[in-house]
Amino acid sequence: MSLSKTLIKNIFSNYTGVFTSALVGILLTPFIIHRIGNTSYGLWALFQSVFGYFGLLDLGFGISVVKYISEFTAKGEQKSINIYGSTIFFTYLIIGIVSIILSLLLAPFVRFIFHIPAEYSRVAFDAVIIGGITTAVVFLMSFFINILSARQRYDLTNLLGIIRTLIYAGSVVLLLNKGFGLLSLFMLTLVLSVITLIIGYYIAVIRLKFVSIKLSLFKFKTLKFAYKYSVVAFLNSILGQINSSIGYIIISAVLTVKLVAFFAIASKINNVINQVMASIVSVTLPVFSSLWAVNDKEKIRFAYLEVTKIVLIISLPVSMVVIIFSESIMNVWIGTGYHLAALSLIILTIVFLFHFTGGYITNILLLGIGQHKALPIVNSFGVVANIIIGFVLTKLIESKYGSGYGVLGIPIAFVVLAFALDMIFWPRYVNRFLELKHSIYIMNLIKPVLFIIPATVIALLIKNNYPPHNIINLAVESAILGFIYWGLYYLFGFTKSEKQRYTYYIKQFLS
Repeated sequence: MSLSKTLIKNIFSNYTGVFTSALVGILLTPFIIHRIGNTSYGLWALFQSVFGYFGLLDLGFGISVVKYISEFTAKGEQKSINIYGSTIFFTYLIIGIVSIILSLLLAPFVRFIFHIPAEYSRVAFDAVIIGGITTAVVFLMSFFINILSARQRYDLTNLLGIIRTLIYAGSVVLLLNKGFGLLSLFMLTLVLSVITLIIGYYIAVIRLKFVSIKLSLFKFKTLKFAYKYSVVAFLNSILGQINSSIGYIIISAVLTVKLVAFFAIASKINNVINQVMASIVSVTLPVFSSLWAVNDKEKIRFAYLEVTKIVLIISLPVSMVVIIFSESIMNVWIGTGYHLAALSLIILTIVFLFHFTGGYITNILLLGIGQHKALPIVNSFGVVANIIIGFVLTKLIESKYGSGYGVLGIPIAFVVLAFALDMIFWPRYVNRFLELKHSIYIMNLIKPVLFIIPATVIALLIKNNYPPHNIINLAVESAILGFIYWGLYYLFGFTKSEKQRYTYYIKQFLS
């Protein structure tokens, strides 16, 4: 299979999986809230967040599986695959046992730590233990999902994810309609995780024979080798989590907790867009790893430019719609009175555009080729700068304009750093590393940007004459603008060979 076809297939597979998950989440959330009540739903969300931090026990091994299994595959080193896979699998098994022990230690005290009402104490106790077991299963499950990803079988990983999501949605409706409560949701997640683990093992080990898992193949030397790579990715992941929480902390400290809501609402929408684009770009990691393993820089440069262009073509019209219709989005989703959230959303959308056009794809490339030591170093400076600039801007804007406008200091700080790091530093750093002329990189971006101009003019005309008043109007007008941009780009932006290539790939994917 050609490189372009592999990229397109994987991108569309991931996009389908994320879209299904997002749609089910949007539709299922109000149903769950109305069935189990606000308090139970609060506990559900709280424990999901708590066990999300248990994911840090991964220590970056997950991304190392994708990197090295794809690299060993490109070199045809099946023995190395088996040794590396067995080492990480049994390491995950140990980590899973640790997560269960932690949940057993946490369970008796969870009611007091989070001020849980007495009537929910037993449910909370059981939920924490079930959550710990689920976390252990998910570590093992994710191992086999990462094996499939490393072999660029995103079609299979997303098919598994879609089926699991649909079964989960149907089961939730059935269970809650039958009168089962909060605990049934935790048990359902555990059961589905076990089933997914079994299916993942069957596909990766028995059916496709991608890896052989044996305790005798566990090597401490291999674990040490893996840790050298994964610890850097782990540190970078921690920095990302810190960066994502900076806004909430500074706003609550400098302004008031009430104003955090405006930033949080804007971040909610921004995070959904981020997840969609991350699912598209992340498929390139095993591609870069396998190409680096055989020292094919020419194809790495091609994949890098190709994905950067695809990301820009997809994200530009989405960003344009969100920026122009930010006020309408808030009005139809939350209600009136969220002007600050709309302004925050505009700025955060610019951050998103900078990040995914330059920073995210370059960071994934560096992780893929194992040249990622600079990531935590540079990004740590970015986090410190975000804290300082965000704090100063929040104070200055609030003192000058008042009325809560200090909230905008955080997204403005983000956009300044995103432009400096994601649009200037990282592309130049990677281009020099790949021996790619920066002028070629820039030219790759110009055409998609030029084609957004007519769609933007039409969007402004629609906003002034036919502003959306409900979710249907917003969806229809957004779709029209998207089709205008993508239609014009398909007709006049793509070359004849690109049209034939992409049309063929999409037909192959759909079939």
